[in-house]
Amino acid sequence: MDIKQIEQTFSEVSKVTGWAVDKRIALAVANIYLSRNQTFDAKAHEAAVEVIKKTEGWTSPLRSHLLHIAAAFMVMKEEDAESSLKLVNQNQKELNNAGFWKTSYTYLAALLMQKPEEAERTKGLYEEMKKHHKFLTSNEDIPYAALLGSREGLLEERAATMNMYYRDLREQGFTMGNDLQWLSQIMTFDSPAYDPKMVGRVLAIHQFFKDEKIKIRLAQYPVLGFLAVTQVDGVALREIAENTRELEKTKIFRWYKDMAFSTAVQQAMVDNLEVQDISAMTFSTSLETLMQAQQAAMMVSINAAIISTTNNSSG
Repeated sequence: MDIKQIEQTFSEVSKVTGWAVDKRIALAVANIYLSRNQTFDAKAHEAAVEVIKKTEGWTSPLRSHLLHIAAAFMVMKEEDAESSLKLVNQNQKELNNAGFWKTSYTYLAALLMQKPEEAERTKGLYEEMKKHHKFLTSNEDIPYAALLGSREGLLEERAATMNMYYRDLREQGFTMGNDLQWLSQIMTFDSPAYDPKMVGRVLAIHQFFKDEKIKIRLAQYPVLGFLAVTQVDGVALREIAENTRELEKTKIFRWYKDMAFSTAVQQAMVDNLEVQDISAMTFSTSLETLMQAQQAAMMVSINAAIISTTNNSSG
C-alpha cells in the first residue's frame, strides 16, 4: 500500500469536491479510484459532475449527496458519462416499476446494475429477505439486493442462507442489526448455498483483529464479509493491521479512524486479487463494486444526518 498515493489522491479529490463536501465523502471517492488502480483524473471527474448537473433535476439525489460518488462510478465505466447516466436513469425507472420508491438507495442500486432487466430480480431478492427480517430490511438493503440478485442461483435459497449466517453470527456474539444483516448478505456473494466454512472464516478474521487490538465497529461488520469471501490469508491480514495503524497516524485519518481500516482493506483486496488468475477478475470487480456500494451507502447515511442537523440548526 502506498500511503503517499492515498494522501495525494485524497488531496486532489478534495480540491475538486470543495470545502462544502464532507471529508469522508472525498475519502470514499478517493477509494473508488484507488481500488481500481486508477489515477484520479480531475478533468474527467469534473466532466462527469457537469453531465449530472446538466441532466438531473434539483430533487435528484444524484445531484446532491450522491453527486461525487456517482461521478466516480461513471468515470470508471467504459462508456462516456452521458451514456452511463442514461443507463442509471433507465435502471432507476425499472426499479420504480418493480415497486421500489425513488430514494438515494435506488439511485445507488441503479449505479451498480448492468442492465434495467435486473430490477425484477432485485425486487424478488428484496422481498425474500423481508420474509426473514421484516423490520430490518429497508431501503439501505436495495443496493445489496441489486448486486446479489444479479448473481446466479435461487433467490429463496440466497435469502434463507443470509438468515442462517445472521443467526449463526448472532449466537457467536455479533450485535444484531443492519450491519450484521449486510455482513450476512455479503457472505452469500460466492454462492447462495449455506457454507459453515464461511462462518468460520468470518469468526477467525474477527478474532484476528481483536488480538491485534484493532477495534471492529458495527459499521465495519460488512468489511469482514469481503475479507472472508476473498479468502485473504494471514499475511494479507497482518498487512491490513499494520496499514490500518499507519493510516491512523496520518493527518487525514486522525479524525476518521474507522475509515482507515476500510481503506487498508480495500488496498489489500486490490493487491490480493491482482495476484490471482484472470478468472478472478469479474469476481473481483463485482466485489470491489459491492464494497464501494457499502461505503457509498454509509456516506448517504452520513450526508442525510449532516443535512438534517444543518436544517434543524438553521430552523
